[in-house]
Amino acid sequence: MRLIGHGALVSIALVLLTLIGATAATAYWQATGRGVGAASAGTLAEPTGVSVPSTSMSSVPVTWAAAAGATTPTGYYVTRATGASTLAACGSSPATLITGTSCTDTGVPDGAYTYKVTAVYRSWTGTSAASGTVAVATATKTVFTAQPGNVPAGASIAPAVTVAVQTASGAAVPAAGIQVSVAIGTNPGAGTLSGTLTAATNSSGVATFSNLSINRAGAGYTLAASSTGLISATSTAFNVAAVARKLAFTTGAVTGQASDSATLGSITVQRQDDTGAPVTVGTTTLNLGSTGTGVFAATSGGAAITQITIPSGTSTATFFYGDTKMGTPSITVSTTGLTGASQSATITAAAASALAFGQQPTTTGNGATITPAVTVLVVDRFGNQTDDSTASVSMEATQRNLKGTKSIKSIHGMATFSDLSINGKTTGTSLVASSPGLTSATSVPFNVT
Repeated sequence: MRLIGHGALVSIALVLLTLIGATAATAYWQATGRGVGAASAGTLAEPTGVSVPSTSMSSVPVTWAAAAGATTPTGYYVTRATGASTLAACGSSPATLITGTSCTDTGVPDGAYTYKVTAVYRSWTGTSAASGTVAVATATKTVFTAQPGNVPAGASIAPAVTVAVQTASGAAVPAAGIQVSVAIGTNPGAGTLSGTLTAATNSSGVATFSNLSINRAGAGYTLAASSTGLISATSTAFNVAAVARKLAFTTGAVTGQASDSATLGSITVQRQDDTGAPVTVGTTTLNLGSTGTGVFAATSGGAAITQITIPSGTSTATFFYGDTKMGTPSITVSTTGLTGASQSATITAAAASALAFGQQPTTTGNGATITPAVTVLVVDRFGNQTDDSTASVSMEATQRNLKGTKSIKSIHGMATFSDLSINGKTTGTSLVASSPGLTSATSVPFNVT
């Protein structure tokens, strides 16, 4: 028999002690098998019809049709893609949803983009197809694309002036509805710009100004274009030519003695624009006229004329005037298409040369005073009363004896005989007035009854 060693006994003892002091043990196991079950799956429809304009500035409007499935989305978020880059748009995200079906994506850099819209319901999502491409170009400045050309004062600038909105690099911004205004920049003639001064851009981003005009002549005008938030533009320089609208006398009124020769002047007439500025363009023939018995000449005492011409290159023409009738006649100049002008002249009597009856004698009674009182005028050779004459005038009758004061000193060229009478009846007698150095005058016949 084999003996058990001391070490083995110790090991057996430890095992027994462990078994005696341990608690009850628990055991687990798994079983597998097969069975049959049923479940249903929900879906979230994607939005449709995502739409953006073909061109836009930095704010892009986005619209879409709502997801049309049985499950109504909680909201939507929008993304913007260019190349391989996709960014959140319209301030939306999976956590910040849009509840409507449109939004505006602001602050979009220049470039070409497409948009997608994703519907969200709890953990479900549905993403739309991409929109069409929108080309974003942000206007930063205005630019004259059709410059103003030289033009007559008051006429519309043609061809029409156009102003475009462009990016900083000069690319066109095809955006409609941007308001652009124009005004005079450099104003050498102190003119006023008229016409439609504010216009909206068309779909090409161009504003057209078709009826601009400036009323005063000047060389080196410019126009300035502006639009809110954009850099202004200045046009190239252009000239506004004066256009004759009226005639005007530029010399003072003439004064002189009655004459059948044109010696008063020279008288200068000028063609002018609306503002009174002289006009030197073109040739203008003027008609001369007078409310008196005027005569005109191109030179003092020259041959009579009825017209004068303002030649091209100057604004004026001159002439001389004469009139046989004492008074203040109006001298007129006129031509078709221009406002005419008039100016008064003062014509005085020429030197005394004759006598003329003013108040003629009338039939009177035998020995009675002739009434009204007979008057005799001291006149020049044209019959104008000489206002400054003091000549003595004598009176006689052709038949019978004339009684009364028969010699009267004229006052202001008129002698008044207030006490004349004839003794004895007579038919067809006349009075004869005389004065040294003057041609005598004979009255009309009258009767004494």
